[in-house]
Amino acid sequence: MNCIQRIKLYTGALTICSMLSLVTTGAVIAQHWQPVRAQKTPEQVYIWSHNDYEQDLPLFKALSLGVQMIEADIHLIDNKLYVAHDHPSDLLNTPVLEEMYLTPLSNWIDDQGGVVHPDSDLDFFLVIDVKTDAEATYEAILDEIEPYRKLFFRLEDREWVDGPVKLLISGNRPQINPETNNRIAFIDGRIRDSGYGLDTRLYPIISDHWFTWFSWDGDGQMPEEERQRLHTLVAQVQQEGKLIRFWATPDKKTVWDELMKANIDIINVDDLKGMTNYLNSRAGEN
Repeated sequence: MNCIQRIKLYTGALTICSMLSLVTTGAVIAQHWQPVRAQKTPEQVYIWSHNDYEQDLPLFKALSLGVQMIEADIHLIDNKLYVAHDHPSDLLNTPVLEEMYLTPLSNWIDDQGGVVHPDSDLDFFLVIDVKTDAEATYEAILDEIEPYRKLFFRLEDREWVDGPVKLLISGNRPQINPETNNRIAFIDGRIRDSGYGLDTRLYPIISDHWFTWFSWDGDGQMPEEERQRLHTLVAQVQQEGKLIRFWATPDKKTVWDELMKANIDIINVDDLKGMTNYLNSRAGEN
């Protein structure tokens, strides 16, 4: 049973789009960097599947709903990359990165003709939130993804090589020289880093904790001072050519409404179905 058949069983009504041939996979593209931000219009928003492994069908639920950013928390233990939020105690029953994400994502892309979402022009990100030592875990991640190298958008000998997946490292982030000649990962920045000229070619996204900046939890009206702060932070990051996200945002329509009014780029979500219904409803109103 292939990936599409598995998803059809899950959704019961997933429409399979026509297969597209990926003419750019593995091809060297222009040496200049095309910012991630340039790929989206103001009306588009990325959905970030927060702690995706906690979904009732990890990876595949997000893929079936057209989600563009899928996050997995990773622990390096005894040279294996385990997927879990907290340090796992039962390793035998804890999934590993390759089995839970890399292999099935590769199979999905094969089934889709070499792309993740044939009907979307937005970038697709596999987000690895590192919970253990930054440098050691990053090196283990590089070793783990090497057999899947052609899936990833990457820098080889100072030239960008196309691929359907961008790898974003969050959490405990390694130190990477933006001037390196070879690289396969991008880094999730923080708001405190903005304004210091962080290279967008390495830091395409800025993320931060919602309650570091706001007290509003979605109940009642958002305080005007906080609303203005939200708009200012979004504009500040976007002026640098980067995308912005807040994690720990409540899964509430009132919060999503304020984020959309602020022209947020990425919405951090646990309730994937609720968010896709929300966006479909907005599209129907326009």
